[in-house]
This record gives sequence, C-alpha cells and structure tokens, in this order.
Amino acid sequence: MAFLYLDDSKHHRYGFSLAAFVICESDPTEEVEEIFRKYGFDPTMFEFKSSAKMKNNTDLQMLRRRLKTYIHRNCKISVCVVQGDKRLGPAALKLLKSSLTHPWLEGKEHQVFFDEGLFPSTNGAEALAKEDDSLGNCEFHFEQDSRSILGIQLADTVAHTCSTMLLETLGHISKKVVLRTPGDSLYDGLEVELGFEMWAEIRYAFLSQNKPNPKDDFEFATVDVYPWGLLIDDSVSERVASAAMERFGENYVGCIH
Repeated sequence: MAFLYLDDSKHHRYGFSLAAFVICESDPTEEVEEIFRKYGFDPTMFEFKSSAKMKNNTDLQMLRRRLKTYIHRNCKISVCVVQGDKRLGPAALKLLKSSLTHPWLEGKEHQVFFDEGLFPSTNGAEALAKEDDSLGNCEFHFEQDSRSILGIQLADTVAHTCSTMLLETLGHISKKVVLRTPGDSLYDGLEVELGFEMWAEIRYAFLSQNKPNPKDDFEFATVDVYPWGLLIDDSVSERVASAAMERFGENYVGCIH
C-alpha cells in the first residue's frame, strides 16, 4: 500500500497551474510531526506553506530544507501541468492513472488524499473517480484540510518547488543562489541557478523508469519520468507543454559533482 497526497500551485499570469503527488510507502504523519517539533513548530497549530516569506527566518528555512530531505529519502513524486485551475482535479486523476502503471505501485491498494478546492464538489469528484476502473484499488479522500493532513503539506512543498523550476524554464525567473554545503565540500559558496538547486534536492524522487535502450553513458544515467511521473494536460499552450516536457519529461540521476 502507498499513501498519495496532492496539492497545487497556481500561476495564472504565466499560463499554468501545477499539481503534485507525494507518494509514501507508509503514513508520514508521525515523522513529519517530529520534524516540525524539531524546528520549534507545533504541528497541531502550524501549517507549512512553501510560498510563505522565509527571508531572515532561519527556522522556517531549515524546516523547508528538512521536509525536502524527507521527501528525497522516503517518497516518490509525480506532477501534472494544466491551463488555469479548473482542470487540476480531473488532470490529477489522469496523472494518478498513469502513476499506478509504474511497477512500484501497480496492483496494490492505495490511500489517496486531495487538498480542498480541486473539484467543484466531493460528490462530483467521487463520481469522476468511479468512472475509471483502473482506479478501483484506491480509497479516495477528497476535500481534505491540509492543516490536519500533513502529507498534503509535503505535496505543497513539491508543487511549489516544481512550479518554480517550470517558471525558470519558461524564462520568468533568473535568480541565483549560493550553495551552503556541510564540511569541506568544494561546492560550498558556489553560485548556481535557483532551478538547478531545487532540481538537485528532489531529482531522485521523481517517479521514473530506466530508458529501455540506452545508447551511451549519458542515457544510462538518464531516466524517463514521462508518463508515470508527468502528465501535461491538453489545455496548456504549446510553449508551456514544451517547457514542462523539457523540465520534467526525463531526469538525469548520474553524478553532478
């Protein structure tokens, strides 16, 4: 069994919204609660939002980094990209259908949690899910409060991260950051693009498979994310679709040192 949590990040100005599943082998609630408490946040009162201002707030910055580390070590992720936000719920169900064909998930029963506001109604969402027999192994939980379902807060982290990566690919962000690495790493103090840093933090988590017939060493170290970990809805523009495929369609998992 897997536990899947979905949240979204909307960017109407730039022609897309992105939703992300975080996929965990077990319920992450207790471990995430422990992470919150470690950095001084009460999980019963505090809700983590990746979009919150974190400048000069070391505790929030450390919490965000630790949540990404947890996702990197314990979870898989998949994303869908749509135009606007009315298609987010239906597109997420299509993404789920594709994700469940991955060998890691295929043939198992799953618990699936959706944040609020992704469908016009709970009844409508349940009816849409029941139309597809391939989703029969899923127990759905629609219109969930992210304050109490901490897995959705993990999905918020991924949705915000991947949206920022796509915004950079589209040319809307050109920010650089300085790497801070522990010990005597050669990369401590190195200036890199924001999207590269974000990708490096989560690249191993994308739901993917090895290329079937790799032609060289680079392809041996590159995995296919599409179609298991990526769905691009028909509603998006050609420019956004092309950028999303470029950014997420495949993933290099070799050494970047």
